[in-house]
Amino acid sequence: MNNSTPAWAREYFGDDADAIQAAVWNSLEDTATAMLDVHAAARSKKKFAAGGARMTNQFERMVEHVTNLGIEGTEVVETGTWYSLPLIRNTLLYPIRADVDGFEPGDQWPRREVSGVVQELFAVTDSLTPRWVAETLAGLDLSELVVRRSLAELAERTPRPRLVLVIYEMDLSGLKRAWWGRADLVDQTGTLHWVTERSLLTAPLPTPLVSLSAPETEDDRFDSGDLPEVPMEGRSDADRKLDVPPTSEKPDTTEDDAAKSDED
Repeated sequence: MNNSTPAWAREYFGDDADAIQAAVWNSLEDTATAMLDVHAAARSKKKFAAGGARMTNQFERMVEHVTNLGIEGTEVVETGTWYSLPLIRNTLLYPIRADVDGFEPGDQWPRREVSGVVQELFAVTDSLTPRWVAETLAGLDLSELVVRRSLAELAERTPRPRLVLVIYEMDLSGLKRAWWGRADLVDQTGTLHWVTERSLLTAPLPTPLVSLSAPETEDDRFDSGDLPEVPMEGRSDADRKLDVPPTSEKPDTTEDDAAKSDED
């Protein structure tokens, strides 16, 4: 169990909470890698190519990593625009980059404007306050909001899916920090009311490497085995009297001996 996984995530995702948190983090790291690769290939000091790669990959990589978990019931929700979102354990995950300059995300949508599709996402997902279809959200004029069919279907589910925001810092140095949590949209200016804490996402714990070497046996020891037998030649009485040392090794073959062998 990863102690960094917040209590609200364990409530929402159960035993899959650690794996989902790891998948979300890995998707952001994957996005950063793609962004930096494109920036390097573009060979430009401008950030246009990098920004485009980050914007598309933040959605595509999150869908990829979350669905690769293989958790039963996981869906890919088509938003009716150019990106899709993963829906896992009845929770919709929405990634968005923020410039927070060392602070944590505040009570305001990270962009200058709340796009129409984002307003729809807040409108059709579960909330502590009434939402679109049955009732409108206080302070948010949805009288002219036409919710696209793929999202309107979410509002008809019982219970409605939750919307969890994944807010992250990323620049050309890579992924810096990330948070996730559930919030309500209070008004059209982008004011947020956080339903859960804004929890800091952490990198998944590394998997320890275990050596699976075969168990050591007596035959594997460096000093195991039989000692070599070195033949010793005896000395004659004459050699003993003349103190001639015994010969323990056979003398090397001379060139003459080799030649004789080749001729035989």
